[in-house]
Amino acid sequence: MIRPPLSPRRPLAVAAATLAGLATALAFTAPASATNTSPSPSPSASPTTTTSPTGTPTAPTPNCVKADDAKYTHTFDGPAGTASITLTNGPLCAGEEQELALVSYVTPSATFAVPQYVLDKSVKKFTGVAGGELGVATLDFKVEVPDCYTQVDFVFGSKVIDPLTDDSDRYGDRKVGSSNGIGARSTGPRAWYNGGSGTCSAAPEVIAESDCAGNVELTLVNRKGNASATFAITGSGGFTESVSVPMRKIETRKLTPGQAQELKVTTAGMADFTGGWEKPEDCQQPEAGAPEASYESTCDAMTFRVNNPEDGVTLNATFTPSKGEKKTLTVEPGRNGTVSFPASKGLTVTVTGDLDSGGPLAWEQPKDCETGGTGGGEQDGGLPVTGAAAGGIAAGALALLAAGAVLFVIARRRRVRFTA
Repeated sequence: MIRPPLSPRRPLAVAAATLAGLATALAFTAPASATNTSPSPSPSASPTTTTSPTGTPTAPTPNCVKADDAKYTHTFDGPAGTASITLTNGPLCAGEEQELALVSYVTPSATFAVPQYVLDKSVKKFTGVAGGELGVATLDFKVEVPDCYTQVDFVFGSKVIDPLTDDSDRYGDRKVGSSNGIGARSTGPRAWYNGGSGTCSAAPEVIAESDCAGNVELTLVNRKGNASATFAITGSGGFTESVSVPMRKIETRKLTPGQAQELKVTTAGMADFTGGWEKPEDCQQPEAGAPEASYESTCDAMTFRVNNPEDGVTLNATFTPSKGEKKTLTVEPGRNGTVSFPASKGLTVTVTGDLDSGGPLAWEQPKDCETGGTGGGEQDGGLPVTGAAAGGIAAGALALLAAGAVLFVIARRRRVRFTA
């Protein structure tokens, strides 16, 4: 039997009916979502309010905390000298801060004992932040721990007690992990440690330095030790002093010339230091004022004069004449001295000592000694002239005397500078 070919209209009709049925089913199953036209809620940066099981709203969660209300957790390893602390309910609000310190001490015992001296410390702090900013959540600390008896403390605040003595303050409840006070704000182990082994010892040293003025400066060094050192100083004139130098510190003392001639310094762990002032090689003597030395020849004598200034030095000189006995002269600073020898033909004088003439100095007879000067000279006999002519002669003689005096001072008075 021959069948006619199928017409495409029938499958198309079936597909159209199926689509219509699906559309009708969707329309009846989703009316609620189609009618909801309110906008969806957007995220908010402000604190959120939660509802308790009873339906009462609770207080909003804060964005920051005051330092007095901050809570922490911490870790601590005393023998290793490490600690860390974490702010659990922060950050701190703007303007707030909290300091903490990790401190290691050198001690006289493995259990608590004093005195104790700081070996190392680390101080850090949490600081407040502005809204929307992130703060530091954790602080880490590390200090050096001595290889002898020690104490390590982790404390709130930046005040470090050094040294710890019988009369000093104590950290008390400032210690992190304390059961009371500020230390109780952090949860974790007790953050303090006493232990170590071996007695701590100093490594003292003395350095002495002299200056040109006669002083001595002592440098007392305890740079390499792990304990304090006490230096006992003994000087000239009954001087004594005891100086305590903490470990890894340096102290200096300056002793005067009266104290520094003989010195002795003693301390445990060091051979005794002995010494005294020693003139440095680079010292320069202060320049002394130069003396003025002169001599003059008169008809009667050969006279030497020495003027020593205030800033001069004491002068000692010997004057040896060619005729007669030699003479010595001592002139202190600020004083003058004079030596004279009787005039005679051929007289010479040589000056030696602190003053040096450089050879013999000769007496020279002034010219006016030949015409009646004070040194004498032969006078011819005869009567004196009188009358008018005598007056003129007298006037002329006075003029000649005046001129002669000037020439004498200028030409016959010799000033000589001697070198010391």
